[in-house]
Amino acid sequence: MEALNNLLKELAAVSGVQAALVVGHEGFVIDGVSTSSGLDNEVIGATISAEISSAAVMGDELKLGNFTHLMIEFEKGVIVINTIGSDALLAVVAEKDAMLGNIRYQVKKYTPAIENLL
Repeated sequence: MEALNNLLKELAAVSGVQAALVVGHEGFVIDGVSTSSGLDNEVIGATISAEISSAAVMGDELKLGNFTHLMIEFEKGVIVINTIGSDALLAVVAEKDAMLGNIRYQVKKYTPAIENLL
């Protein structure tokens, strides 16, 4: 898992990123790196799992297919979530002023490498 942690550290080093986590669909954090002392990875994992469950139901009800990517903007930050295979999610928490295009690009760039490690 050291290789996974190293990839998450690289992702967390992207300008504006506060945390990068790999979370199982049940909400358990597989691995995570936080650059902000105010963030609790376990809380992030649990809340992301609940949100993805709602998004999956919405996709099913609207017959839009499987969930693949979600970005949620808040007053003070952004969460970007991407599926990693069928069992995990990559979640990135970023500052509100982060360059969202770059964050989304980095998430898509790192997803295959992380998937290969799981």
